Amino acid sequence: MGIKLTYIYGQTPLSDEERQGLKITTINSQGELDEFEQLNIEKAVEWSLRANLNKEKILSEYFVKELHKRMFNEV
Repeated sequence: MGIKLTYIYGQTPLSDEERQGLKITTINSQGELDEFEQLNIEKAVEWSLRANLNKEKILSEYFVKELHKRMFNEV
């Protein structure tokens, strides 16, 4: 009989494979990753609100890629 570990939301440890591509090597749990991603997303939202956007720009491939990059580039 082994020890059955249960984690509350956010405490789930990331596997070595999940941590492999991260820029911030000190991230160890899903909660920590969520926190850093949220900060990036907030910065991306601020950028999009300041940008002079119209329908054509928002629907462009460039905008979607740039938004995605800004949302996750620091993690």
